[in-house]
Amino acid sequence: MKKKSIAIILCLSLLAVSCLSFGACFGLTPDKHVGNNGNSGNEQSGSQSNNVKEESDGTFIYTGSSIKAANTSISGEIIIPKQYNGTSIDTIPANAFSGCNGITSIVVPESITTIGEGAFNGCSTLKSITLPFIGRQKGNSGVAAACFGYIFGEYHFSGSTKLRQFYADYSYQDYYAPSTLRTVQITNESVVGQGAFQDCSMLTRIDLNDDIVQVGIKAFAGCSKISEINLPNITILSSSLFSGCISLTSFTIGSSVDTIEASAFAGCCNLSSINSTDSGVFVIPNAVTTIGVGAFNGCSLVKSITLPFIGRQKGNSGVAAACFGYIFGEYSFSGSTKLRQFYADYSYQDYYAPSALRAVKITNESVVGQGAFQDCSMLTSIIINGEAQTQIGKDAFKNAVKPTWGAIVL
Repeated sequence: MKKKSIAIILCLSLLAVSCLSFGACFGLTPDKHVGNNGNSGNEQSGSQSNNVKEESDGTFIYTGSSIKAANTSISGEIIIPKQYNGTSIDTIPANAFSGCNGITSIVVPESITTIGEGAFNGCSTLKSITLPFIGRQKGNSGVAAACFGYIFGEYHFSGSTKLRQFYADYSYQDYYAPSTLRTVQITNESVVGQGAFQDCSMLTRIDLNDDIVQVGIKAFAGCSKISEINLPNITILSSSLFSGCISLTSFTIGSSVDTIEASAFAGCCNLSSINSTDSGVFVIPNAVTTIGVGAFNGCSLVKSITLPFIGRQKGNSGVAAACFGYIFGEYSFSGSTKLRQFYADYSYQDYYAPSALRAVKITNESVVGQGAFQDCSMLTSIIINGEAQTQIGKDAFKNAVKPTWGAIVL
């Protein structure tokens, strides 16, 4: 009987080991010790321990430094607090306010350093939002999370507008933002990434903090209801920056700007003033050293333009970019005049300039290249600084008004 008892004990021991092994294979583990707070010692939720309790004030739920809606019925104007019970609030997680379709205004404080994707998805009656930065976090560029639409997410909801935002030259993401949204205020950003506000056709106002020093390609392209925007401290007006901004009426080029890239204001058919209080007047400051092809294509309301040089840059000659028409581009638009400009004996380029344009003033040129103002039959006045008078190319003013030379001070 003794041997049989030993055998039974051995069998039970082996069975117990097997059960433990079987449980481990399927992720089942014995109960851990539970402390006084009701949480097991090693249990975690995401990156935070469950030792951090959820607390609610009826509007928000706080989990450590994270905040989300207490329920989807919260409504009206929502101001997210900087701290709660002495803890700084720095994170709005993904889907935190998803489905809160009664919110009309949101103010996000500068204490927030991260906003998750789709945090405000489904906020279908939102009219205004104040944010410390654009997208997921401050200073982002070249990634989908740098786009404004990121905080609303990739999923369509009732009452949303589709935003196709190119965060890189050949890469885009479709986001869906509230169609009711009109005003965006950014308080603590340094970079507006490529395509950041692209296709935000519902917005009527974007207020940006002055600390922004870099703005990417197509950042505001397709913002068809924006009438004014300020960028005082950037150095480059990037390609297609305001392309299709048909409601943009005025713009101020800051003293730090040295480059206006291709198509920067393309399609801005209601743009009537640049650096001027007078309608129809564009004044491009001498600090600008490069203007890209078609930078002002479609700007049909301009009547007078002041430029530092002719074409792309100062001192150009013998290339298409040395022609006056270069800055208006090769594509016709409503209210344009065709200019056939021979920049060399057997080479020409057809450009299209505003038919309303009457006066051109050049302030800092050294050369007037071949065919520079050829076919500018709509002009009644060309004034050029005296330095350029000694180098005038063939047919520079053919079919155009004769220039006036002299010192020009802006």
